[in-house]
Amino acid sequence: MKKISVIVNCFNGEKYLEKCLKSIINQKYSNFEIIFFDNLSTDNSKDIVKNIKDDRIRLFSSQKKLPLYEARNEAINKSSGDLIAFLDVDDWWDPDYLNSREKDFDNTQYQIFYNNAFMFYEKNGKYKKYKNYILPNGKIYNDLAKDYSIIISGLIIRRDVFDIIGKFNSKFNIIGDFDLIMRASRSFNFHAFDTPLIYYRIHQNNFSKENTNIFFEEYLYWYQSQLNSENADFRKNKTFFKNRLLFLEINHLLLNKKKNFFLIKKIFEYPNTIQMLKFIIGFMLPKKIIKLLKK
Repeated sequence: MKKISVIVNCFNGEKYLEKCLKSIINQKYSNFEIIFFDNLSTDNSKDIVKNIKDDRIRLFSSQKKLPLYEARNEAINKSSGDLIAFLDVDDWWDPDYLNSREKDFDNTQYQIFYNNAFMFYEKNGKYKKYKNYILPNGKIYNDLAKDYSIIISGLIIRRDVFDIIGKFNSKFNIIGDFDLIMRASRSFNFHAFDTPLIYYRIHQNNFSKENTNIFFEEYLYWYQSQLNSENADFRKNKTFFKNRLLFLEINHLLLNKKKNFFLIKKIFEYPNTIQMLKFIIGFMLPKKIIKLLKK
């Protein structure tokens, strides 16, 4: 049974933390450690961890507030498992999550494992399956370019992958996992598990929802860096990435900038008619209403 290091990065996560940690401790798969990396929390997060008595929990505290992906890298550096798994503090796992993959971990054909999920909408208490199709296996760069289907809380990576391609780019605050996975998907084989055994919480404080400007700026930086690289896979899928960039730009402009001719021009450039109509409706609504609807 391979040892799994479960990375839990935390900054002020007391609201959801106990559910998150107990979902790991209650796994039927037993050979794991929890690397709990507290990123200078000012709430009761560390006390919650200390009150959970389980020798598999290893608590580390940062001496200063770190950017998210630098903190993820620090947590990986503290780990000792053959495989590295991730669980964000506002998400949780089904008890069978790790156990369901045990036989796959022994298959050396695959280096990275990912899982379908249920999206839990905190506002109304409803669940929705994340992807309603069979997830792709193998080298999946082309598939991810068309529809990025990976949630970090359902991601498990063999340790030596980081030795080959490096860890997370610490410059990013939102798209660091996307950047890592797109790098990895060019070289490594992925194995998907279609049964949703992770729960991804959608709530009003999701960082990417609250910071659409950062999301757009980081994706723009990534897109431009790929334009200047020798990445043939990117060039093959450039249209898909360009459309994603346009989506993020329009979303950012609707929420953060003045509504003007430039914005409406961008909206009419969007290739999907249904989404274009949604953007037009958003253009006509007051920003306060748009932000309220997105919560």
